[in-house]
Amino acid sequence: MMTSARIILGLALLCTLFVVTSSRDLDGSWSPWSSMATPCSKSCGGGINHRVRSCTHPVPSGAGKLCIAEDSTEKEVEWKTYDCNVQSCWANEWTEFGNCSKECGRGFRYRYAVCGNDTCKEDQYKEDSEKCNTWNKTACPSPCEEISCPEYGVCKDNSTELDPIAFCICTMGYQMNSDKTSCIRPPPTTPTPRPIPTLPAEQKVVATVISKSASTIIIIFLTITLILFFLLRIFTPDRVIQMNMEIALLLAHAVLMFPFMENETLCRVISILIHYFFTACFIFMMLEALHMYSLVAYVVKKDGMFTRLQNTLIGWGLAAFIIMFCMCFEYDNYGGEYHCWLRMDTPLLYGQFIPVVGLVIMTFTLIEAAGAAEYKPLKGVDKSQLLSARISQRTNLIILPLVFAHWMVGMMSEYEQNLPLYGTFSVLNGVTGGVVFFLHCTNNSQVRAKLTGIYKSMCKGSSAR
Repeated sequence: MMTSARIILGLALLCTLFVVTSSRDLDGSWSPWSSMATPCSKSCGGGINHRVRSCTHPVPSGAGKLCIAEDSTEKEVEWKTYDCNVQSCWANEWTEFGNCSKECGRGFRYRYAVCGNDTCKEDQYKEDSEKCNTWNKTACPSPCEEISCPEYGVCKDNSTELDPIAFCICTMGYQMNSDKTSCIRPPPTTPTPRPIPTLPAEQKVVATVISKSASTIIIIFLTITLILFFLLRIFTPDRVIQMNMEIALLLAHAVLMFPFMENETLCRVISILIHYFFTACFIFMMLEALHMYSLVAYVVKKDGMFTRLQNTLIGWGLAAFIIMFCMCFEYDNYGGEYHCWLRMDTPLLYGQFIPVVGLVIMTFTLIEAAGAAEYKPLKGVDKSQLLSARISQRTNLIILPLVFAHWMVGMMSEYEQNLPLYGTFSVLNGVTGGVVFFLHCTNNSQVRAKLTGIYKSMCKGSSAR
């Protein structure tokens, strides 16, 4: 009885131990990777296959955890990829590279491969390329032989040792258009407007006073000269020419006395009158030189080549013709934005300078021709007029440069608004007025006779005392 109880008790203990052992928590663990893999995805050229392992070594029990995969997640099964069939599918691999696609220049050369495996179902043929350069500057023809340039264009070869380079350029002042297909004449360039010169307010006042004073000085000298000859009633042909020259110069400076006119029309009128009077002044000096030449060269016996009326009409009429010609083409350019003097920044400049320079050259030519040789005298020549002509020959060499210089400096001073030029203009005006007064009086025979008589009477009066 005791023996049976002991057996039953032992069996009960064994069962209890088995139950306790079977209910213990156990984490799972990976089995080895399978020795068999899935079929390779490609038979050549690099494929992939897979192997598998499971979380059964042991299987997790109780509260045990699943296996941790390589991506750090819990999994029951994990797959792994392997490369397979990495051998090339292509028979004999690549052929040799062929010739360059360009004979003289940069191109490409190619090589090929053919599939040698039945599994190459997508591509049975492939090609490869690389750059090549067959240019030889010495042996290859000029690239200009293949270029056709447009009219007025020529090809320029700028090839280097590495590349053929050629392009068309235009000649004769033409320019290539934007699409490089033709040579076109470029549009005229618009010059940058000249900035208006200005003087500080105090310097402007000084410049105005200087210029007006200068004109006043020469007007006074010329007025005295005209009054003197009028009172002496001397109206010989040479004197009439000089008188017209003095009147033209006086009127030019009288117009200069007007202030700058902001009214465009009035400013243009002043500019035209200045041009007209100065041009007439130079024409009368040329006529005086012609009168002098006709007497010194014994072309005529007396009174010159033209009468007093003819000289007057020629001087004023020729000046009017020159001004009207300029007005036909450059009327809008008379008058300025900041002065009413003759403008120097427009084509009107040619209408101002060319006639005056031509007249100065003609005057000097006549003076030089008169004294260049000994001419055969004519019988019955008026000796007093001949003497006056020879004196005039020399005095014009002084008066003409002075008038030309003060005309130029006056124009430049207004154009540049330059205070030193205004000062120079003032000095030249005073000198010109004094020289004209003195030389025109002394080279006239009747004035000389009057002055000689006055001198003798003064000498007799002093001796009687």
